[in-house]
Amino acid sequence: MLVVELDAVDTHPLRRSVLRDGTDSDVVEFEGDDLPTTLHLGVRHGDLLLAVSTWVVREFEPQPGVPAHQLRGMATEPRHRDQGLASLLLHAGLLRCSDAGSRLVWARARSTALGFYRRHGFDTVGAEFVDAATGLPHRTIVFELASHDARAVSASRNS
Repeated sequence: MLVVELDAVDTHPLRRSVLRDGTDSDVVEFEGDDLPTTLHLGVRHGDLLLAVSTWVVREFEPQPGVPAHQLRGMATEPRHRDQGLASLLLHAGLLRCSDAGSRLVWARARSTALGFYRRHGFDTVGAEFVDAATGLPHRTIVFELASHDARAVSASRNS
């Protein structure tokens, strides 16, 4: 398995099949997809693209002035779930965001995915809401990169 950088259009098939399945929307082009600072990552196994994510430089409104990225369009091919691909992709994206100078990563995550994000150190912020594009319940989640780095250093010192 290899984490690779992608063009926005490369993310569209998985976004459509995973994130728009069973919803009223088939829109897979996201605001910010084509900005030069936007990062699209995927997990490849040979020629197969198994998971995708998009990382947009975007301020988190409750914390103005704090360098941040918004995670969007995280999707894993259903037949390849529970194999650690999403974790691999999330870790790679968080490292790249940190290297780019961000202190926060935030997202609007489906409520059904909150367990995954909580296991990876994300906190929920605010009340549940229904996403207009999908009609599904979501929560805002936030990951503080500086806190994560401190935890990683602390954990390595204690091992």
